[in-house]
Amino acid sequence: MPVFLKNETVLITGGSSGIGEEFAYQLAEKGLNLIIVGRNSERLEKVYKNTKRINEKISVEIINFDLSQDIDLFIDTIKFFDIDHLINNAGFGLYGKFVNGNINLYNKMISVNIKALTLLSYFYSKKFIEKNKGGIINVASVAGFFPIPHFAVYGSTKSYVYNFSMSLWAELRKFNVHIMCLAPGKTKTRFFERANMKNNQKLMSVKDVVYGAIKAYEKNKPLYIPGISNKLTYHLIRRIFSDKFVAKLLEKTF
Repeated sequence: MPVFLKNETVLITGGSSGIGEEFAYQLAEKGLNLIIVGRNSERLEKVYKNTKRINEKISVEIINFDLSQDIDLFIDTIKFFDIDHLINNAGFGLYGKFVNGNINLYNKMISVNIKALTLLSYFYSKKFIEKNKGGIINVASVAGFFPIPHFAVYGSTKSYVYNFSMSLWAELRKFNVHIMCLAPGKTKTRFFERANMKNNQKLMSVKDVVYGAIKAYEKNKPLYIPGISNKLTYHLIRRIFSDKFVAKLLEKTF
């Protein structure tokens, strides 16, 4: 059963804010060493100082890198670190009509949300199989469970993350390597700001999302959906309504 053990090392992508940042803080409290990847050097420095303040005994490395760029170069940079757990949290969305969107941003989104996540999972899955231990948390979204107009590319990338994670979980469990898909709903992060989207609904706290995710991972769960309403949405809508009905409904309301 995967447990975050003291003195193990965790690689966190998208660790300069939001869910990734909170993973860094809660894992620092548990005494794990951290390698934190992000695009914003100032935010990374802040996370570095905060994690060392939480636990000065742990090792913390920060890497300023844009995962929409050369992911092979990034892997070449980090391949000598001995990693025990990988958290693929980096990702972003873009709200709006598909044909009005920026194709360059769509390309970057696919590179980060799918390509980087897949190549990092491939690289470390092999490492973890050799060690006969370790695991990966891939951060998806409840948006990946349904066809969501105005979030066509983002939702589709997260659908990939969900199906990829569940498939990998089934393949690697016999090697004592655990894969978990974390699929949060609306959470208090910078997501809406970056997605160019207003939000007036109540948001879950990153502390609650990450705390629950760590517990679920350590209980060997392949999928963790934070929040009762998100769980109900997943179970009820997927089982009762057709994708065609959901897509048409959401196009009018979302």
